[in-house]
Amino acid sequence: MTGTGLDVVGGQGPLTGCRVLELSHRAAAVAGRTLADLGAEVVKIEPPGGEASRALAPTAPLPDGQEIGLFWLAFNVSKRSVTLALDTTEGRRQFAELARTADVVVTDFERLTLAENDRLADLARRANPALVWTEIWPFGRGEPFEAWPAGDLTLQALGGHLLLNGDVDRPPVRLGLPVALLQGGAEAASAAVMAYYHRLRTGQGQRVDVSVQECITWTLLNTTMTWQLLQREEVRGGAVRKERANKFYTRLVWPVADGFVQFGPVGGGGGVVRERSYAALVAWMAEDGIADPLLTERDWNGSGQFDVSQEDYDAVSELIAGFLATKTIDELMARAVPERILLAPVSDVAQVLDNPHLVTRGFFELLDDPSRGTSLRYPGEWVRMTRTPLRPVSPAPAPGQDTAEILGALGEPADGGAA
Repeated sequence: MTGTGLDVVGGQGPLTGCRVLELSHRAAAVAGRTLADLGAEVVKIEPPGGEASRALAPTAPLPDGQEIGLFWLAFNVSKRSVTLALDTTEGRRQFAELARTADVVVTDFERLTLAENDRLADLARRANPALVWTEIWPFGRGEPFEAWPAGDLTLQALGGHLLLNGDVDRPPVRLGLPVALLQGGAEAASAAVMAYYHRLRTGQGQRVDVSVQECITWTLLNTTMTWQLLQREEVRGGAVRKERANKFYTRLVWPVADGFVQFGPVGGGGGVVRERSYAALVAWMAEDGIADPLLTERDWNGSGQFDVSQEDYDAVSELIAGFLATKTIDELMARAVPERILLAPVSDVAQVLDNPHLVTRGFFELLDDPSRGTSLRYPGEWVRMTRTPLRPVSPAPAPGQDTAEILGALGEPADGGAA
């Protein structure tokens, strides 16, 4: 390892001892946050004054009257910051010196142009041939697509999400969060860890090329398999849609007494798991005096499930809808969990924060940031490892707050190459 091994926050995560340099806007920041959670020392390389994503909308006011980007605040905790003027000879020289001490670099297309990325990659890899250089592009590298412009909406569309989101009789709907960039960043972190593991075993560095569009395609799950196995295309739908291989439309989002739940009681595959779920639901309905023969007169989830007529489905779903409408989310979940009924609440943000399971697990961490005057809850342990636990979150850095210390350790002046 060439990293310093400095564990800024404390704890011995699985990547303790690994130094990561991050040149980011959004996607690489997600990758860096993931690696920081795992214990790596992640050093953001920012331009003098800080990277542009610090002010990226939507923003929130701080107690001192300044605004800060919520995306930036979410994905840049537990990192350090060095400011370098990479458009100067001295700044690039200092970057190469930092690369000598690093194990991994992550970059993204919103921060660097192709030319800038390749120039820095050449400098860094010549300085440190064992480096894992990880770059995130809309369509990966290689002609003819590497220079094509794209944003999150474009990548959601070309990755396949827009084919599936929204009602079939209306235009497709994009997901509200930048899920393409989030997924690309997460995949880049995974790829970087694999390449880093290879380097620890062999001493060989690698250049990791991540295509966001391909990352999105791999999140479509059964959509691609439906065609491969059944030669049927998925049909876009929202609360009501043709699920998997159905010939009929089913309801997946159901109104209940105090909100909504997601539930697929009839049709759509699922095998014995869905059969047992439906049987438990029917037994509960019978306890409440709903024992219509229609509920049990055919095998709704067995071998003939895909041949159910729309009329028959509508009739049985009307009975189920009437039952669900009398129950609260808490009542439904109290019975669904022990009896394996396959339904789940449709939660808003406040309900997620108060989710009893997440609260009991201690999933959210309260992070006090005296420098900004904030106290915020962050998602915490997304995996629990007994020997190498995740690092607790620490406040996101001010622009260049670690420049003097990190460059000083290299014997470099702390001006960040601003000459």
